[in-house]
Amino acid sequence: MSFFVPAFEDGRIRAVTHEKRSLEFISGLSGAPLFACVIGSTETALIEGISAAGATPEKRRYTAALDAEFLVYGRPVTLPDIPRNPLGPPSPVVITHASLKEMEIAPVIVDSGTEVPPATPILDLKLKPGKDIRTGKALDLPADFADRCRAAGRVLACQKEWLILSESVPGGTTTALSILLALGIDALGKVSSSMPGGNHSQKEEVVRTALKNAALKAGSTGMEIASAVGDPMQPAVALMALEASKRVPVVLGGGTQMAAVYALICRLVKEGEEGNLRNIGLATTSWVAADPSADLRGILLEINDEVPALAAWLDFGGSRLQGLRMYEEGLVKEGVGAGAAAFGAFGVANVSHGRLVEKIEKITEGLNG
Repeated sequence: MSFFVPAFEDGRIRAVTHEKRSLEFISGLSGAPLFACVIGSTETALIEGISAAGATPEKRRYTAALDAEFLVYGRPVTLPDIPRNPLGPPSPVVITHASLKEMEIAPVIVDSGTEVPPATPILDLKLKPGKDIRTGKALDLPADFADRCRAAGRVLACQKEWLILSESVPGGTTTALSILLALGIDALGKVSSSMPGGNHSQKEEVVRTALKNAALKAGSTGMEIASAVGDPMQPAVALMALEASKRVPVVLGGGTQMAAVYALICRLVKEGEEGNLRNIGLATTSWVAADPSADLRGILLEINDEVPALAAWLDFGGSRLQGLRMYEEGLVKEGVGAGAAAFGAFGVANVSHGRLVEKIEKITEGLNG
């Protein structure tokens, strides 16, 4: 039995965009999903100060691998500890891991091009990591790139009645901004970040350089834009989502980063790529949906005024753990499909907010054990 509607009615799940369209979308979700985390790397993440998805630029090289390992094994393998914000809060992977356990499902890891591959089983797209977007030549995509991604989408769509596609890509909100602007979306000052306040000025400086060096033309295609100023996860998830949407509902798990993927999806559809847009929605966290320094709702409605988007309304204000309470101060916010996984836990397992927070606390406490 699906409990998405009760979770919506009692406020554990809330609409980010249109309430009626979002309720219609979740009413079509039945049973437990397949949860796929698409990991990738971009040298953009190595820019000093650009990301807090890892304590230092060097440690951000390992973030995607460590997130994947924790999802699969409940512990990191490549390094002793999971990624942390420089100010202390743990990776949102603790939220995702707790939520998947409540749904009694295991994740699938899709490697879209990582610098450090995880020590887990993976669905490997055999792609290269992304370069610094300031080069204007961020991705080196093979000729059969689209075919690889479509094939992966078909594989994922055959497993369960619906699919969550999430991500772990440090530096990804900066590449998201570049994709959104290149696609003509007014996203300046509207993207979320793993840091309080959004770090807009530095992101925008990086993106201006990227767009200048890319010298994109008015008629540039979605794939040309992604190749110039994106990260490897973005076009991979866009194509996988479209292919999977022909068979099952697809939830893009994330905030700003998945908004950019959704914008790319819409461009690809306009260019003739097949898929079912009404079968694609987005789920994120309350911290992104209510971020005072961003505007996810505005971005999404500019892309498509009928997009279903929802948020799992988590609140760590009463947590006994300081690291989790810091989420309420604007740190971290989202990642590794935390919002979509919690959305699933609320809707599939009908877990209460209090129980889910307790499970997250227990997992977080175990990090130091």
